[in-house]
Amino acid sequence: MNAATHIIGGAVFAGTLCSFTDVNIFENYHYMIAAAGFALLPDIDTTKSAIGKICFPIAWIIYRKFGHRTITHSLIFFAFVWLVMWGLVKFGYIADPNYIKIALFSVLSHYVFDMVTVSGVPLLYPFYQNKCVIPGNKNFRFTTGEWKSEIVVAGICGLLCITMQPLFANGFWTSYNRTFGTIKHVDRENQNTEFYVVCDYSYILNAQTIEGEAIVITSNTNELTLFDGEKIFKLNSNDPQLKVNHAKPRISEIEKRFQEYQFFGISLDSLQSILNGKIATGLVQSNYNVRYIEDAITYYTNFIRFTNRFDKRIYAGVDSIRMNMRTSIARLEASINQANQRHRSELRNWQAYQDNLVKIEDSLKNATLSNYERNRLQQELIRLRNRNTDMPVFNPPVTQMAELEAQRRAISERALLFSGHVTVLTFGYQLAEIRPGTEAAPNPSYEHEPIPNFDAQILLARN
Repeated sequence: MNAATHIIGGAVFAGTLCSFTDVNIFENYHYMIAAAGFALLPDIDTTKSAIGKICFPIAWIIYRKFGHRTITHSLIFFAFVWLVMWGLVKFGYIADPNYIKIALFSVLSHYVFDMVTVSGVPLLYPFYQNKCVIPGNKNFRFTTGEWKSEIVVAGICGLLCITMQPLFANGFWTSYNRTFGTIKHVDRENQNTEFYVVCDYSYILNAQTIEGEAIVITSNTNELTLFDGEKIFKLNSNDPQLKVNHAKPRISEIEKRFQEYQFFGISLDSLQSILNGKIATGLVQSNYNVRYIEDAITYYTNFIRFTNRFDKRIYAGVDSIRMNMRTSIARLEASINQANQRHRSELRNWQAYQDNLVKIEDSLKNATLSNYERNRLQQELIRLRNRNTDMPVFNPPVTQMAELEAQRRAISERALLFSGHVTVLTFGYQLAEIRPGTEAAPNPSYEHEPIPNFDAQILLARN
């Protein structure tokens, strides 16, 4: 086979085998260059080949020592390529281990395409020089260099490269599971990958066909728990009211990660900051009853267990003891305020009495007063002085004030607090990864976002 046929054929052969390990050689031009180079590599044993002309000194040495289609077309050379690539990856010269698979499958493709020629290849060289061929009858094999055969092979491989792009993109097993399109095959895909699986679904409910795509949260052979970015719902193959038309999986680029929170004595706001806008599973206890809604039913309890709930909401409940304490505080505050107002009124009256005395004494100093007026003012002054009014002294209601302080301290100590543990799925909600045409969030990281206003008492244990 010539260089063009080896490159095109190697792309199909290596691309197909790589798809079994979820590697798409067409997603990265570096992969494609590597596949083309390794597909030509065995022909480095002749100076007439394309790669032999590029590496002329090496090709000339190998050809003089071994000849064409000998050592570089054997399993020894195949093992040598594997050893070199493994070493490069092992010692950090190549960061991506996928290049090992691409190299081996591309070299193997060269062997296979040369085996379908009349000449064949000596895979067991130098131990045995017998040529390995496919098929055994040479009348069904191609002749190297015959342009008609080359065009036929290159054309078939080129057509396969185009038509098999979904297989290369999704991987063999994902394509296999998508072909059947059942809940069982989605579950199989979900159990065998470290990335979140996206399910393209279609089902009939109440004579209405519903289609869409959602991330698979949990799965088993009969049921899928799905999240479409707004709600969590389930597809169950045993549900008589629901008919699943298809459920087709595909792998996203979002890793399966989660965070675990263990906390003691945190506020309602801090708890909601953990749960809001996230998918969570956990157990939460509060020091008195709270309210939450589950499947359109309102519950009042201090013990909440939930599994895979999105945007879980918990509300402060009615506390009768707290209400009674607040009523008692209001009554004590009113009584103390009345005592304060009464004292201020007495002070105002005493001040008015003192002002009146000063005013009469100043009037008596006026020499122009008539005897009648002077006599009347003197009698009024005697009457006021006979009252002998002392400045009022405030006696605070000490007992009531102490009781008020105790009530306030008690109600402060009864603040709504939560303890427990929660596991939160952390795929960052990058739904643009699964929804064509949508914009990605500003931060493409799949790490968990920081939690605002978080209490210092919380203990965070991250997976």
